[in-house]
Amino acid sequence: MDTSRTVLTAEHVMQRSVFVVRPETQVLDAVEELLQRGFSGAPVVERGKVVGIFSERDALTAIAAAIYEDVPPGTVAQHMRRDFSVVGASTDLYELASVFRESPIRRLPVVDCERHLLGIVSRGDVLKGLRQLYARRQKSNYEKVKDRTPLKHGASG
Repeated sequence: MDTSRTVLTAEHVMQRSVFVVRPETQVLDAVEELLQRGFSGAPVVERGKVVGIFSERDALTAIAAAIYEDVPPGTVAQHMRRDFSVVGASTDLYELASVFRESPIRRLPVVDCERHLLGIVSRGDVLKGLRQLYARRQKSNYEKVKDRTPLKHGASG
């Protein structure tokens, strides 16, 4: 393993200010907030701990069922996903990239060992971090030669 490489982790690229919803929040209120903020979902937090994920998919299901059954859509707790992925602050960028590559999820809550929310990391956050690492890497021999070779303009005939 090349120890000279900079290792970026979830802690380096995560967003610390996270929009969250509470389990007792009414589905329609949560949907209104998601739509206003342009988010596709949010962690559900109770006493600082992540207890679920509420997404557009969950909202669609809840509201469609409420219309069909002619009942109120209920609370976030009734419709949130309880089976979801989280990562620790020390999860490296390559592992994060693998998770996003292999799963349709767009964001991952970053938690401590007790599942307290520390932040959230998105596909875009990981992509920015990888781009930063790529820009700082040592150039290949090909790139070094290419940089030293002057470009010839025009064709001779």
